[in-house]
Amino acid sequence: REHFGNLAYLTNYDPRFEEALLVVHPTGTPVLFVGNEGMGYSNIARLKVERRLCQTLSLLGQPRDSVRPLHLLLTAAGLGTCRRIGGAGWKYFAEGEVKGGDRLLDFPEYLAAALRQAAPSGAKITNETALFMDPETGLRNLHEPEQLAYFEWVATHNSESLLQGIRRLKSGITEFQAFANMPFNGTPLCCHPVVSGGDNLRRYGMASTTSRKLGRGEPLFMTLSYQGANVCRFGWVARGSGDLPRDIRDYVTRVAFPYFATLLDWYEAFRIGATGHDLHRAATGRLFAHGFALGLNAGHQIAMDEWTHSLVAAGSTAKIRSGMYWQSDFFPTLPTAHYGAFAEDGLAVADAGLRETLAAHYPRMWARVQARRRFMIRNLGYRLADEVLPFSNLAGAVIPYFLSPDRCPIRQACVTPAGKELTDA
Repeated sequence: REHFGNLAYLTNYDPRFEEALLVVHPTGTPVLFVGNEGMGYSNIARLKVERRLCQTLSLLGQPRDSVRPLHLLLTAAGLGTCRRIGGAGWKYFAEGEVKGGDRLLDFPEYLAAALRQAAPSGAKITNETALFMDPETGLRNLHEPEQLAYFEWVATHNSESLLQGIRRLKSGITEFQAFANMPFNGTPLCCHPVVSGGDNLRRYGMASTTSRKLGRGEPLFMTLSYQGANVCRFGWVARGSGDLPRDIRDYVTRVAFPYFATLLDWYEAFRIGATGHDLHRAATGRLFAHGFALGLNAGHQIAMDEWTHSLVAAGSTAKIRSGMYWQSDFFPTLPTAHYGAFAEDGLAVADAGLRETLAAHYPRMWARVQARRRFMIRNLGYRLADEVLPFSNLAGAVIPYFLSPDRCPIRQACVTPAGKELTDA
């Protein structure tokens, strides 16, 4: 369920219980193979496809009364005459990562073996997932206006749900209860949601929600990830520094402020033409000087799946392009009880032509985006390029104390006015 995006991008069909396979030729109608439970739901496909039953794709124990060898089905779909075949799953391999990576398919073995058996002798079969997933040129990392408008709608609901969950938080409730306080509108999830606090967070990181009660002064990680968005926050079950353990009551000055200052640098560097190295440098310079460590990239791209790729790395010359959709996702940590700081939100980048299209065709979306920009610039002090479009109602807001969510002691700013402005828009 986390890695069906390439198939859904082409067809709008996202398999629910089983694998699926789309065969696309240079000409003619694509063939969509589905299992037993996929036949009915696959009618949701918007691309004109020829649907064919492949019961080998079905779950264990389901009927196999019409089963045929998979390689014969693929041969009948036209692969038996193809001299060049590209396989696109959801992952491809960097040079030196896996020997012969360009020929290694990330398909289940039963499917890869059937594909090679169906292909004619001497056919060249390669991994072509980069066509969709390359961070700079991949089809799914350069979005059309319709996709961006939909992702903004998703991110609006997703971020508002997380904000309401934080505002309803109380010490003494369980992680289950804290999660239930986040309104859920039925939009599919793209990755596992998390409400994890205290020892669960310290020992397991992003563990699933449990019945453990949240205590005053404990660290807490909360995230909700609708399909097409992800919004995360780390903070403390506290109203202020007085609720924290004595040895970390300098949390705002020691952790939250340098992290917030780094976010200012990162957002300022984020613009069309910026390289992956530019973003890496913006995120690491100040943090490393303060003793922080970063486990992953300083930002990544997102689509229907929560992480498509990231061009951010030291020395990366790949550039941000118009139409990309990103996450301000980097979680710096300290080896002390301060733990770290985190405020992850989604943002798109759009040149003047794309901005004009969005404003003309999606005026309500555009009004929300502009309200967020005004708040980030006027209230929080961000320096945003014209092409930066915040999609989250929490964009750029660092909330150290979850029991006082509308106070930002870092800049004495308040998120409530922006919330009102967004509602009015």
